[in-house]
Amino acid sequence: MILKQQVQYASMIDRALNLCEAMLSRSQTLYPFAVLSIDKQIQCVFLDDEDYNNTHPNGAHFGMIEKLERQLASGKKQANSAIGMLVYAATIRSPQQEENDALMFSICDANGENTLTLYPYEFEVNSIKIGKPFTCDFPD
Repeated sequence: MILKQQVQYASMIDRALNLCEAMLSRSQTLYPFAVLSIDKQIQCVFLDDEDYNNTHPNGAHFGMIEKLERQLASGKKQANSAIGMLVYAATIRSPQQEENDALMFSICDANGENTLTLYPYEFEVNSIKIGKPFTCDFPD
């Protein structure tokens, strides 16, 4: 499902959702990744294996989002029309204080405008069910 205001990013979002579904249907861990579109050529960007080794004493990984942001910034220098998207796991809390899993899509268009879109999801047998997305827009 793609929001009306994000139709121009439909192919990027669709590919990212498919990749998230594939990852989460095999594991309950979503490793962050990025999607870069340059002249409508879409490519996924992943971290090197050593980037996953930065762990806090509590076991949490850190620094991955920042490294992906730098890789996207480098890729966006290749073309003025480049669009970048970070994809990572998030937790959302309802007004009733219930916590749910979500996919966070942080899209930065060619003008530098950022849009954050959350896709709530829940696990089902050998798959995930992705809910209706919602978004916030933040100008740089």
